[in-house]
Amino acid sequence: MPVVWPWPRNRGRRRGSAPRVAPAPPEGPLADPAFVAGLRPIPSAPPGTGSPGPAADIVGVSPAGASVGARLGGSDGLVLLAFLATSCEGCEEFWRGLRDGADVELPGSVTVVAVTRGPGTIPPADVDEVATGIDRVPVIMSDTAWTDYRVSGYPFFVLVEARSRRVVGETVGFGWPDVVSMVRAATGADES
Repeated sequence: MPVVWPWPRNRGRRRGSAPRVAPAPPEGPLADPAFVAGLRPIPSAPPGTGSPGPAADIVGVSPAGASVGARLGGSDGLVLLAFLATSCEGCEEFWRGLRDGADVELPGSVTVVAVTRGPGTIPPADVDEVATGIDRVPVIMSDTAWTDYRVSGYPFFVLVEARSRRVVGETVGFGWPDVVSMVRAATGADES
């Protein structure tokens, strides 16, 4: 598991205030299984450019403005970096799946870290709103992480073997089944 420093469980909500509830997702093409089945992942880098090199630590701030990060080296296991936006129809399913008590199950012991653009790019209040109910998964705002991992679109997922700092899988997320499939392929987990 990567070392995550400090991760405040109450990301800026006032004491006694009720958590905000995200609106129900709008119907659209991503709600149509036939449409999603026809989509194909797009690599994060131009063809022939090879691996981006060793996986970088994620350093940024929480939606409340506290310095946070995830160090990869020296720990065991896999880390799934979920690069998400606050206002994208395709990201809503992933934000819901990261909430505490969600029924998304990744194979093995995969640690998830949600990464958004930095506070100079998107308002922290927007990130706090979509991350309502997510306390077990750190949410890190970092433009540098998007550059380090050469992510040009969202939702995008990068699977890192923490000890070796090696990227072992990446995919555009068309739904949780797509991401789980990528993790299974990278870990050799049974598809059943």
